[in-house]
Amino acid sequence: HPLACMQEPESAAKCVDALNGKEVDGKTIYCGRAQKKAERDAEMKKKLEDARQERIAKYQGMNLYVKNLNDDATDEQLHEEFAAHGAITSARVMRDDKGKSKGFGFVCYNSHEEAARAVTEMNGRMFQGKPLY
Repeated sequence: HPLACMQEPESAAKCVDALNGKEVDGKTIYCGRAQKKAERDAEMKKKLEDARQERIAKYQGMNLYVKNLNDDATDEQLHEEFAAHGAITSARVMRDDKGKSKGFGFVCYNSHEEAARAVTEMNGRMFQGKPLY
């Protein structure tokens, strides 16, 4: 790992701009200013939080919380019950560490419209002897 030390911050910035991401001998190189561990950790934490917020925003309004599920309900049954209202990306019954249903789950649709239609159609509908909320 080569290291270069520049006397002027402007020179270091030009070096980073010119070399970062460039391909040398078939390998892409990284060029950046040296950081203290605390700085690297803070930067990584910010990137992870930004990715998390992006995921939340992406699925906002498309991921439905379904409660009052029967203890015997499976992911597949939940998926089948909600499939008539649109394309489902995932359906999951939440379980404790012993595999017992917690009585709620999540169904995620491809679009906000499908999710809204499912909420309208499924709220209060009987599923395995219990009304869904």
